[in-house]
Amino acid sequence: MEVFTDKLILLGFCMFLLLGVNEAREPVIAFLFAVTAGALGNYIEEKRERYVLYALFFASALVWPMVLLLFPVVLYDMLRRNDFLWTAPFFVLALLYLPVTAKCAVYWVATSALCVWLSYTTEQKKRLKDALIRIRDSGAELNLTLMEKNKVLLEKQDSEIYLATLKERNRIAREIHDNVGHMLSRSLLMTGALLTKERQGETYELLLQIKDTLNSAMDSIRQSVHNLHEDSVDLKQAAYEIAESAGLDFEVKLDFDMTDAVPGRVKYCLIAVAKEAVSNAVKHSNGKKMVICFREHPGFYRLSVEDNGTNAKVRPEKGIGLQNMRERADSLGGTILFRAQDGFAVFMTIPKTEEILCE
Repeated sequence: MEVFTDKLILLGFCMFLLLGVNEAREPVIAFLFAVTAGALGNYIEEKRERYVLYALFFASALVWPMVLLLFPVVLYDMLRRNDFLWTAPFFVLALLYLPVTAKCAVYWVATSALCVWLSYTTEQKKRLKDALIRIRDSGAELNLTLMEKNKVLLEKQDSEIYLATLKERNRIAREIHDNVGHMLSRSLLMTGALLTKERQGETYELLLQIKDTLNSAMDSIRQSVHNLHEDSVDLKQAAYEIAESAGLDFEVKLDFDMTDAVPGRVKYCLIAVAKEAVSNAVKHSNGKKMVICFREHPGFYRLSVEDNGTNAKVRPEKGIGLQNMRERADSLGGTILFRAQDGFAVFMTIPKTEEILCE
């Protein structure tokens, strides 16, 4: 838009020179040539095509010297495109053939000087604007990069906190099992020994109550230890370890997309089935690629293990490993399918029933 405005200003100044010309035809020809050259100069990017335009304008000036009066319009594009060599022939031609008085010649030179100033300031504005856009884009890109890095750091921090929590739960479960559990077991044995000696009376009744209380405490601790141990299992870490176990025989791709809120029974089932499927593939498949997918959907959990072997045969009724996988899936109300086409594949789904989620 600024280029268009600059050319209108220059054209207006040049038209003032044409008003002093008595001839009727040549000013019109000069005006048409200047407008055409100025318009084409905005859109022609190829250097060769611009040179052709300058040559045509120069030739027209030789035939109609009046065209030189509107040369500042074309000079503007020459300066803006750094085509400085073409300015010399035009200025020489203007000195020789410019059909104006001395006063008009000074006015023409002033218009040319205005053209130089306009082209310089416009190009400077354009450069500054481009630089500002580059800085703004770089800033936006840097901001996005920093946001992405910050997100990765937060995810890593959350993962480290989660792993630390799992380790602490595992440690607490071990401590309860090794210390409190053993002390309760010892107390139960001592109470049982006392019961064999005191078979009647008030003491006997009290010992029975103590034994029942200790048994209840023991069952409660077993359940607590069991729950803590289930919660301490990191399903994602287990999935990566399973994938690494097949890394020597297969090119493994692991796709893991599950939250940390997977119930313990589901975790053990997924890990056990994945281990069995990978173990079968390592033992029996002649493939080279394997895809392991752990994915959580709104209504169910899904596990798939696929390889590209060509020697797969499915006989669920004979394979103990396949039967074990089916039994594990059935125990949670899930389904499991085996496919021996285009490689061997195991597909298992476990529904998110209220019974499983509330455990």
